Amino acid sequence: MAKPVIAIVGRANVGKSTLFNRLIRRRSAVIEDYPGITRDRIYGDAAWEDRHFLVIDTGGFLHEPDEEIYKEVKNQVQAAVEEADIIIMLMDGESGLLPLDIELIATLRKHGKKTFYAVNKIDGPKKEKTLYDFYALGVDIYPLSALNGNGYEELMDNVVTLVPLSVEEKSDIPRIAIVGRPNVGKSTLVNCLLSKERMIVSPVAGTTVDAVDSVCKYYSKKYILVDTAGIRRKGKMAQTIERYSFIRTLRNIEECDIALIVLDTPDGVVELDQRIAGVVHAARKGAIIVLNKWDLVDKDALSLEKVQDVVHQKLWFMRHVPVLTIAAINKQRVTKLFPLIDKVIAESEKRISTHALNIFLRETLKKKEPPLYRGNRVKIFYITQVKTGPPGFTLFTNKKEGIKDQYIRFLEKQLREKFTFEGVPVDFYVRQRKQK
Repeated sequence: MAKPVIAIVGRANVGKSTLFNRLIRRRSAVIEDYPGITRDRIYGDAAWEDRHFLVIDTGGFLHEPDEEIYKEVKNQVQAAVEEADIIIMLMDGESGLLPLDIELIATLRKHGKKTFYAVNKIDGPKKEKTLYDFYALGVDIYPLSALNGNGYEELMDNVVTLVPLSVEEKSDIPRIAIVGRPNVGKSTLVNCLLSKERMIVSPVAGTTVDAVDSVCKYYSKKYILVDTAGIRRKGKMAQTIERYSFIRTLRNIEECDIALIVLDTPDGVVELDQRIAGVVHAARKGAIIVLNKWDLVDKDALSLEKVQDVVHQKLWFMRHVPVLTIAAINKQRVTKLFPLIDKVIAESEKRISTHALNIFLRETLKKKEPPLYRGNRVKIFYITQVKTGPPGFTLFTNKKEGIKDQYIRFLEKQLREKFTFEGVPVDFYVRQRKQK
C-alpha cells in the first residue's frame, strides 16, 4: 500500500518549514537534504499514532501585485494538490488574514481535496484574539505554534483520521525503480526489457516527466519496472512540473525494492550521478549501477575493470553495489540484469544466525578491538541481526560512546567479506548493556 501524501501549502514565512520539521522528526528514517531544488528539505517520512505518511513542503508563495506571481501561485498549488491526498493550509496568526490566503483557499476549494486550515504562531492566550478574522472564512480553524508544539497534537489527531493504519503489505512482485539523469537511456532500457515501445524515447533530455509503471516477465517471473523522471541539476528544478516530478521520483525510490542507477558510460560519473546515487543510498535501498551506452566506448582505450574502478571511486559509498555494462539501444547484455536483481533482493532479505554472527565478532575483535574511550577499554559483548530489507545489526557494548563511525566502517567491511550482502546497505545500531 502506497503511503498517503500530505502537502503543506501557504504563503511565504508562515512557518511551513517549521511545521514540516516537526512532522518528520517524529521518525528517525528521514530522507532529507536532496540537492537540485530550491529548498534544503521538501520531502520526508512522518508518522503519528502508528499511521505513516509522506510530507511535502511546497515552498513559500509570495504576495506581490504581479500577474506572473499569482499565476505561479496557482500552478504550484495545483501541482501540490494533485500529488497530495491531504492538504494542510498554513496561515500566519501574527500578520493576520491576507488576500493571498483567501486566494489560496478559493483555489483549494475548487479541487475538493480534504484540507485542514491551520493558523500558526499562536503560542499564548493573548494571541488567540487574532483568530477572529480567520473564523470568518467559514472553515474549521486549528490554532497552533509549529515552533513550540502548542495545538500541534490536536491538528495531527484530526489529520490522521484520514490516514489508514499502516499495514505491511509485501508484494510478491519486485518493484524496480530506474533512476538517473535525463537522457541516459532509462526509457530505452525499459522499452528494451519490455520488448515494446511503452515509453516515449527522444534525444531531448527530460522526455519522461512522471514515473510510469510496467510489468515485465523474464522466465515466467514478474517484475514491476518504474521509469522515473530524470533528476536535473540545481537551478533546473524551479519549474512547477519538474519540481513535483522530482518529488514523485523520490517517492518511487522510497517505495521500490531495488534501484537501477543508470549512468551514461561515455560521460563518466558526473556530480549529478553522485547526488542521485546518494538519494538511493540515503533511502537505504538495494541498487545496481547500470553503465549504459557501452557500445560507444573504445574498448582498447578503456577496459571494463578500469571503468568499474572509476565508478566505485566516484561512488565510494556504493562500493558494495554491482556494476553492469549494457547497450540498451542494441539490447546488449540487458537480460543479465534479472539474475542480478534477484541476487540483490535475496541479499537484502538474508538473515544470519546469532551464533554465526558472534563467531564472526570474536574473529573480528582478534583482528582489531575498538580504541580506548577516555582511557577505558571498550568491549563489544555480542551482535545480533534485528531486521532485513536492508539488513540491520545491533551491537551490545559497555561504552556506547566509544563505538565510533570509523570502527563501524571497519565492522561493515569485515561483515561484507564474510557474508557478502552485495548491492544492499547495512545498518548498525549500538546499545549499551545495563550494568548489573
